[in-house]
Amino acid sequence: MPRFGLAEAMEDDPVDLADSAYSQISSQLAQWSGEADDDDNEMDVVSTRRKSLFTRAGFVRPPLASPKLSDFKKSANIPNLNTDMVDINSDNNTSLPPPPPPSTSSRPHLSESYHASLTTLLQSYPSNPSFALQSYFSMLSKGASTEHLSEESNVWSLLTKLVEGNVQMLTSPSPSSPTPPPTFKDITSNVTATPESVTQAVLTTDPKIFRRAIILEWLETCAKEHVSYTDPSISSKKSKMWPDTLSSLLSSSKPPSFSPDLLPPLRGTDLIDESSLLSSCLQFLRAGELQEACELCEKAGQPWRAASFSGGNLTGEVVTSVEEGKMEIMGNSDFLLWRRICWNLSRSLKNAPTNKIMGSSLYPPEVYESLIYAALSNDRETLLGSGLLKGFFDRLWVNFRCLHNRTIDETVVAHNKERRAATSTFSYPGTPAVEDKSESDQLSFTQSIKSVNENTIVATAPASTIYHHAIKAIILGLDSVSSFVQTSKYESIDQLRFLAHLSLIPDLKMGVKTSLLKPYISHLVDMRMLELVAVYVSMLEEDDIVDMYVRVCLVTEDVDERRLVYNLGTEHLPEQMEEILSSSVSNTILSPSNPSSNKLSALQWLTFDDGYALELLTKSNLLLRQLMTEGLFETSQTLVLSHVPSDTVSTIRAMVESKEEAADLADDAESVIWEYESLVASVIAIAKYTLWKETLAKCTVAVDAGGDPVQVHGLTVEEKEIMDKMKERESRITNSSKAKDLAEAASETVAALQTVLLFTGGYLNMSAEEDQQDSQRANEINHLRVSLVPLLLNMLMHVNFTMGQQTSDRSYFKACMEMTVTVAKPQTFILDCLSQDAVKEFMEKVAEAGNKYVGLGGKLGPISITIAIIKHETSDLQRTRPSSIYAHYLSLIVPVQHACVW
Repeated sequence: MPRFGLAEAMEDDPVDLADSAYSQISSQLAQWSGEADDDDNEMDVVSTRRKSLFTRAGFVRPPLASPKLSDFKKSANIPNLNTDMVDINSDNNTSLPPPPPPSTSSRPHLSESYHASLTTLLQSYPSNPSFALQSYFSMLSKGASTEHLSEESNVWSLLTKLVEGNVQMLTSPSPSSPTPPPTFKDITSNVTATPESVTQAVLTTDPKIFRRAIILEWLETCAKEHVSYTDPSISSKKSKMWPDTLSSLLSSSKPPSFSPDLLPPLRGTDLIDESSLLSSCLQFLRAGELQEACELCEKAGQPWRAASFSGGNLTGEVVTSVEEGKMEIMGNSDFLLWRRICWNLSRSLKNAPTNKIMGSSLYPPEVYESLIYAALSNDRETLLGSGLLKGFFDRLWVNFRCLHNRTIDETVVAHNKERRAATSTFSYPGTPAVEDKSESDQLSFTQSIKSVNENTIVATAPASTIYHHAIKAIILGLDSVSSFVQTSKYESIDQLRFLAHLSLIPDLKMGVKTSLLKPYISHLVDMRMLELVAVYVSMLEEDDIVDMYVRVCLVTEDVDERRLVYNLGTEHLPEQMEEILSSSVSNTILSPSNPSSNKLSALQWLTFDDGYALELLTKSNLLLRQLMTEGLFETSQTLVLSHVPSDTVSTIRAMVESKEEAADLADDAESVIWEYESLVASVIAIAKYTLWKETLAKCTVAVDAGGDPVQVHGLTVEEKEIMDKMKERESRITNSSKAKDLAEAASETVAALQTVLLFTGGYLNMSAEEDQQDSQRANEINHLRVSLVPLLLNMLMHVNFTMGQQTSDRSYFKACMEMTVTVAKPQTFILDCLSQDAVKEFMEKVAEAGNKYVGLGGKLGPISITIAIIKHETSDLQRTRPSSIYAHYLSLIVPVQHACVW
């Protein structure tokens, strides 16, 4: 027998199927969510769902709306039920075919898209979890089938069936209710109710029984898609029964015997046709389609066989015919007697030959017929002993069907006893007046079924795949599912995906989910399926959410991908997103192995929303401190010009003003802005200095080239003089223009450097209160300040001194000497940043500038004496006590300020 539930290759485009299914489910979910508030509507849905079980139980004739033969595959190319059937005489028989080859779909991750879309859908309807969950698992089932992952699809369809039945998904006990449900005794004591309605009440009231009925229906649905059969109506013989045998008997000179024990064997093709018919009937019965089996028998000219299959219809409503004046009882009042007849038929055929028909893959008709009547009579021993029903799903079906039918038999017997005890004058319709031996016999012969339960069923089912074990766990209950998910080892990405989604079942332990979702999220990131990541991360624990999404951000560099990750993170992780972005940027900046380009690019995460402007400026300060400490001034300039929007500071101030009671926020914001503006000022000053040096180099080359004589042959002396004069004039014009450019560059550079050194409150000079609030930041700023201030001071001295030498303008040397006043000012705090060697170097430069100034006609008065004293005294300065050094240095500099005549 072929594996029930193995999907066949789909001919339609998987993507079209996916889009269509998702659209249908979304629409249905919207409709459900509108109905969920109406208790009556919800009960109607559940009631309809439960009633539908009786069309599949084998004791109520299916309605006319049930699927017809035309709904199933009729192609002769479809593998016959017996083509894949094992040899039932073999010791190593098994009905499991080789696994299907791996999917070669060009869209290997279609199912992941489904899972993520439906997880999002599930989160979108928190007020209607049951309906959302129903849609969720239904779509997962469709998504898996689209990739031909039918075994996985079976798992999701089982969960869907349980949810659709409005029972607890994984456990049979129902929640405590203020009104206890009626007991078995209460239900069967209702003598006026028909056997059909009483049985229906028993099957739908007890949670355990109802859950088993749902699992049975699921097992039959799994087999439904894979029924293959031969339609007798396509044969030229059409509705004749055994035409070859009949023709042989008619042409024989010997009269045939009509004794049941002496019937002649089937002739010609009748034997194969009979086996094919009964094989098809067994498939339909296995798929819960008994009505289809009956119709097939009628088409084959065997209405008597169809009638023998249909005796399981319990007595229902009594119909009164007005015209004929009589009462008609619908259903079989001798239901249990029919069961016993089917049992005897099954056992009488059980020992028939089991060798395959010569030249065919089919077994003799008796093999299939025995199993059909065994299923109808609840003969579990015969069903389990057959080599045709040894597969995983087949074993489950046999056990759950027998449990289901045993419940029906017990109910009918108990109801009959109650009816007979209620009256002795007349019998109720559908109940024999006298107890028949068939009632006690049926319960006696199926007594062993009472010891069957979910544990014994699972223990005997031959599971061979991770999906089979998952089904076992679901059948056993929530604890088993939790244990299965926690202990299962995945061997492929498909299995990891399956386990990860199975872990999303409500009420499973969070640790179980985390251990599977993390590697699955990593897989999605590796495959660049970033659109699916955020929704899965949102299902992790709080601490894991931030850590996992930070990892996602760290490996996302493309701007479009970053925006996608940001948008989805904002949607699914709104409370954690600020911390995630902050941590992502910090981790990138602080990692020593990251190149500067990656660190600059990381700031982009904080530019997607103005709400992160303050955090953007904070991280920019962190990176600027790092870059400038390492001397990467060009990279710092790139950061300021290209990676921080020019309106960031104004955005922060506007944001602070819009918030009430934000005094602390305002202080923090102003501190960050102060640091950023300080760092930017130094970046600009250094950039100006670099530009001035480039301009200086060009001017020097131009001046050197201006004196070269013109060497032109063949000219007269007068002509050479004219050309030399023209060259000289051109050189003067060029040098004049270059000198002007150089002076402008120098002026801008000096202004920029002085802006930094004269920064209000001292450049990067933090208050004691700020030092205590963020000691690490304060240490970094002080370290940068100590290294940067001497550098900027030397740059300023170098510009003035070089320009004085280049232009012979003594005002530049005067500016060098005036720097002593700048350094001496307490509010600049420059002296705190100068080492002993730096002070000596600075004063030597001042003295040299003074000599140059005097050489160009400047008058110093007593300054030369003061400078000599300064040079002598600073040689003994110590850096151990900056405050005393500052006081000592100031006492030496102040006389210069007052005594010198400029």
